[in-house]
Amino acid sequence: MTMSQTDYRAYICCGPNCGPKGSVRLLTVLEEEVERQGMSARVSVLPTGCQSHCETGPTMVVYPGPVYYQEVDAARLSRIVQEHFGRGTPVKEYFWLGPHPKRLQVFDRSAYGARFKQAEVDTQVRDQDRKPKERRATPEVDDFKW
Repeated sequence: MTMSQTDYRAYICCGPNCGPKGSVRLLTVLEEEVERQGMSARVSVLPTGCQSHCETGPTMVVYPGPVYYQEVDAARLSRIVQEHFGRGTPVKEYFWLGPHPKRLQVFDRSAYGARFKQAEVDTQVRDQDRKPKERRATPEVDDFKW
């Protein structure tokens, strides 16, 4: 399979929640790790806006895929470069699995004004009406756009 210019495209979220968690610095870390392992011609590293996985950020999506990684840091990025980009084996234990099962940020509109507060949320109850989506086969050329 031949792709245009690179084999992988890695997009690190630099949105309003992941940015303050250090995702902008992680762009440089990932670029340096890709270069250190001699994969600069095979891997593009790019920033994105919000990927809507704020609870488990910073996040990264890799194409072809998509493969979503959660809570990325320098150590995780190094392993992802070595295994996913180097060997073609995504690192499953870093996959985004959905919102944290016990806590979510919930918007509180009280008499004191709008503010965020931590709230216990039973995700099974919250998600009971949601049905899993069927996954389609990934086409050879993705149409990922931000």
